[in-house]
Amino acid sequence: MRAYLPISNDELAQFLLSGTKTVESIFAPTPFFVIENEDLDEEEVEYLLSLEAAQSSLELRSSQNAPGIVLALELEAAQVNQVEEKSVSLNSPLTWDQVQCALLLYPDDEELIWFATQEISVNLSEWK
Repeated sequence: MRAYLPISNDELAQFLLSGTKTVESIFAPTPFFVIENEDLDEEEVEYLLSLEAAQSSLELRSSQNAPGIVLALELEAAQVNQVEEKSVSLNSPLTWDQVQCALLLYPDDEELIWFATQEISVNLSEWK
């Protein structure tokens, strides 16, 4: 299951360093959310969730000029503890191997900017 984690620049740097991150919940296409958006296909549902995560990430920025940062991760079914409306709680830490990409949202933009996993560490200092 693809999931979206709003994250601060400092938290992302720590996640890169340690390779693991414990979170209580993460945006995910739960059955409730999919039914609520039944007119959307899977890709559109994931895009809508990534935008919601990006809006949440704007609150985590270290400066007004910094982008909001979201990590797209691939969850294992065994990690899911409880299913909420548009998120799931987890029973185990996330690992860096689960990260698929980073998505950035700048405050006045409407489009997400995609970065491959290998580009994250190279660009992280510019996202402050």
